[in-house]
Amino acid sequence: MSALHVSRVRALYRRILLLHRVLPPDLKDLGDQYVKDEFRRHKTAGSKEAERFLQEWERRLSSCGPRA
Repeated sequence: MSALHVSRVRALYRRILLLHRVLPPDLKDLGDQYVKDEFRRHKTAGSKEAERFLQEWERRLSSCGPRA
């Protein structure tokens, strides 16, 4: 796994969790746990699957409005 990939994953993960800060506490906790579980499940994904995973999350993030 390249350093660029790791950096991209961490940046995306941080941006998603930052967006959750504005949610009510119960929804924030639920969203944070969902994201943590999803990223953990894909930690050992192959390169093609990992790229699709990141693209999908980046697309979801961009549909939420301005980037965090």
